[in-house]
Amino acid sequence: MLRTLFLTIVVLYILWIFVVPIWHFPDEQAHFGQVAYLTEEYKNSNKIEKYDLTYEIYMSEVFLGTVRDNSGNNKFTFHPKYKIPYSDNFEGLFEASIAAIVKSPNRGELVIKESSQYPPLYYIPATLVYKLFYNSDLFVRVYAVRFWSLALFALNIYFVYLLAKLLFGKNILLRLILTTMVAFQPMMIFANIGVNSDSLGNLFFTIFLFLSIKLIINGCSLNNLVLIFILTCLSIYTKPQFIIIIPLLSINLLFVALRDFKSKNSKFKLIFSSIILTLIILFLLYFAKIGPATIIFRFFQRLNIISLFKFTWEYSLSHTYSEVLPWYWGIYDWLGVTYPRLIHRLINWTILLSIIGLVKYIFLVVRNKKLKSRNVQAGVFLVFISAVYFIAICFYDWLSWYTQGYQLGVQGRYFFPVISVHMLLILIGWRELFPDIKGIREKGIKILGIMMIALNFYALYTVAKTYYNLWPVEVFIKQVSQYKPWFVKGWGFIFVSAFFLSSLIVFLIEYIKYSHDKKKSNHQ
Repeated sequence: MLRTLFLTIVVLYILWIFVVPIWHFPDEQAHFGQVAYLTEEYKNSNKIEKYDLTYEIYMSEVFLGTVRDNSGNNKFTFHPKYKIPYSDNFEGLFEASIAAIVKSPNRGELVIKESSQYPPLYYIPATLVYKLFYNSDLFVRVYAVRFWSLALFALNIYFVYLLAKLLFGKNILLRLILTTMVAFQPMMIFANIGVNSDSLGNLFFTIFLFLSIKLIINGCSLNNLVLIFILTCLSIYTKPQFIIIIPLLSINLLFVALRDFKSKNSKFKLIFSSIILTLIILFLLYFAKIGPATIIFRFFQRLNIISLFKFTWEYSLSHTYSEVLPWYWGIYDWLGVTYPRLIHRLINWTILLSIIGLVKYIFLVVRNKKLKSRNVQAGVFLVFISAVYFIAICFYDWLSWYTQGYQLGVQGRYFFPVISVHMLLILIGWRELFPDIKGIREKGIKILGIMMIALNFYALYTVAKTYYNLWPVEVFIKQVSQYKPWFVKGWGFIFVSAFFLSSLIVFLIEYIKYSHDKKKSNHQ
């Protein structure tokens, strides 16, 4: 069943890639612009450069209606019903013109400033993909780099499964449900398979969660500490905000060292952990001049407790509920399209019921004195990480407003590094709503995985109808094929769609039939 699940989600991600037009994943044109700039100029874009977006990318945006004005708006912004004009065949009206720019001598000329300026860890491998298809048209190169993001995201989901394996042990069903909930979350897919460094950043943070929980459950080991050290450095220089890992790791190491102080070789572990932690801090402070550590310094230099509290109470909390939470589950078409209110209400009720179940679970843990269980400790630490991550984003939002006069513009996808924790809490709370008798609980938690798959279907339908006419089918196939590489057009799209539906049906049959209780009784 695990193999079927991973085959299904990989094909699903390909289908999403095929459906979403270029420049419609979050900030895709800016991130691809950084890939192109790094390829053409052999250096990373920065604030000093006057121009950093190539003529080829700029002209494609002009043709496709995504070029932004001085206010940051384009033809799609605030116009959810707008669609680019389509032809009556498999090639878009301007497709040949965009594809022909690859042969232009000034294709790499820099004309405007729009490229992202993130650390190059995601973009260097992306340039290798870009160079491999350098003489192919723009559509092929964009989709090739999308597949690089897809590979990172698929690896992310694999580490989510490994994390679930650590937390749930031999309970295969709970492992699969947690993995399914993350893997099929539609906005998580939308934010990770376009050209965007989020795919690498989210992967690194998931691995950090996995290694941190491994540290709590299995105790200190040299290999694990070295891996965490390396991963911490890579994470921070992929996404500077991941400097938050330092205090989280410090608390983790301190907790494990104190908990295991009386165990064999505990003094060695305590000393070794302290040395490793010191080296991490010194290393990052040494390189503070290139960015990450300055975030922390800047925050404490400008800290105003009264202003921070007022901003949080009057803006952050209400904004999180009214905008960030809906965007967390799905916002498309340049922030112009989301689900109808009924879908959001169903999601909110599911979360509310899970919170009720979670309260019951916490009561049982305290009553039965299970806080010494390492799995429970691991869960508590994951909740702590998620809470600190949320607070850090709110603080940074306040800092942006306090120092520059405008909010950061927090989006739901900013919280995806800890989405596995969110889904874990929903799963545990939902499980407690059902009595553990006669397979009722098992059937109840299976519903949660099916609900997430259904939400993904609806999200894909929402995205498809936003850009294309879904009926008649022949018109839909022609429109979805336009402004895409040759392997997407016509039969390529039909094959991937059919393959996904077939693999999903097989997975659902296995998923519904599977019984952890029967497996357990057979082993007994």
